Amino acid sequence: MLKGDLIALGGFAIFFIVHVFYFRRVQPAARFFAMARIYLCVGAILPVAYLITPENLGFIPHSLEPCGNVIGILNGLLLYTFFFMAYSMFYFLVDRGFSGRIMIEIEQSPLRRLTRDEISKLYSLEMVLARRLGEMVDIGRIVKVEERYYNTVAGSRAARLFSFVKEFLRLGPGG
Repeated sequence: MLKGDLIALGGFAIFFIVHVFYFRRVQPAARFFAMARIYLCVGAILPVAYLITPENLGFIPHSLEPCGNVIGILNGLLLYTFFFMAYSMFYFLVDRGFSGRIMIEIEQSPLRRLTRDEISKLYSLEMVLARRLGEMVDIGRIVKVEERYYNTVAGSRAARLFSFVKEFLRLGPGG
């Protein structure tokens, strides 16, 4: 299984390099879809990489590679998916996190301090709401018809799932 783990790690390294290069060059509007496409393209290559590389990759002791190709490939794909999921959590924390954005604004201010009013002018609720609504339209969770927003089928499914989890864990209505 170590071969699958190493190929997953190498695949994630390739994903990360392509992701950084693409986002720095192209700056896609639908960022998650771009990340997902890169993830899927690299993931499609991993089984082939597993099958065409030497059984022990030239250095793995045979005692550490007791599984067959199917188990090794599935293990590698699962680990690659976990790497992607963990990275996605970090990425979206940086991309969408309110707290991080506020701290950046404070750090970049001339005196490295801001009042509540100064922060609210830089990071208005209207700006946050417009960005979130735009992102949900982009990923197909909601649609805008005239001046009203409606859940798509995928949005309704997500709303029911989120509602269930929030109620189950007693998280309250926050967001």
